[in-house]
Amino acid sequence: MRITIVSGADGAPFLHDLAARLAPEDVLTVIAPTVRDHWSAWLKASPDLDALLLVPGTPTTYAVADQLRTIEYSPEWQRTSDQDVATRLVRTELIGTGFSLTEATLAAATRSGLPYALLPACEQRAELHVVVGGDEPRAIHVEEYLADPGAHSPTETVLVAESLSVSPTVVTALQQTDVLVLAPSSRTLAIDPVLRVPGFLDLVTDDLPVIVVDHEDSAPADLVRVAGLREADPGDTHAAPADPAAVLDLARKLVVA
Repeated sequence: MRITIVSGADGAPFLHDLAARLAPEDVLTVIAPTVRDHWSAWLKASPDLDALLLVPGTPTTYAVADQLRTIEYSPEWQRTSDQDVATRLVRTELIGTGFSLTEATLAAATRSGLPYALLPACEQRAELHVVVGGDEPRAIHVEEYLADPGAHSPTETVLVAESLSVSPTVVTALQQTDVLVLAPSSRTLAIDPVLRVPGFLDLVTDDLPVIVVDHEDSAPADLVRVAGLREADPGDTHAAPADPAAVLDLARKLVVA
């Protein structure tokens, strides 16, 4: 069975639990959003991909980030773990030598021994910004907002992108999948940003089984409010609890039916 899951960073525990229950012949592909991507200290940061590339149980340290703050090189909101810095170093070097973001991500997933193929939803640079400030509005990167949401009063969100389309690898994954799962991950920061990538919904046919996993949006309430209406669930939808065993059981039933 070929399962494709849309998930952001907060869905990582669910993904690993579900992957541990797969049969040897099952194939799991994860599609992640890129709207939180940015450049930090000349490195390509992809927070959702970074989190989904991390092997569970890996201890996190912050020596590099703390040193950068000591010399006042980077803002506090860009503080990240040494493990993420290592991932970003490899990603940036691969992209700089001509590899695509998808190719760099697949290589990193293979080297980490992940039980799933990990794909960015798109190749183009597309960053989510949040307009804050009231009388003197300004747009800040969503990562800066998320670092301290209580310090800002958001009024709207803006996606900054010159062009945007679903990646060719994601096209193939959706064309070949037996079931699509919308993971227990932020609707505002993960699920909807993927569904809204031009071309994605066109690939989800009306008869494709789509499992929508129950999840309370983990994004700040003010951000959820200004982000707009939730994207409609595509395909032949079926609700499921945030239980990997239950989701996998439902997926098998839907594929057999």
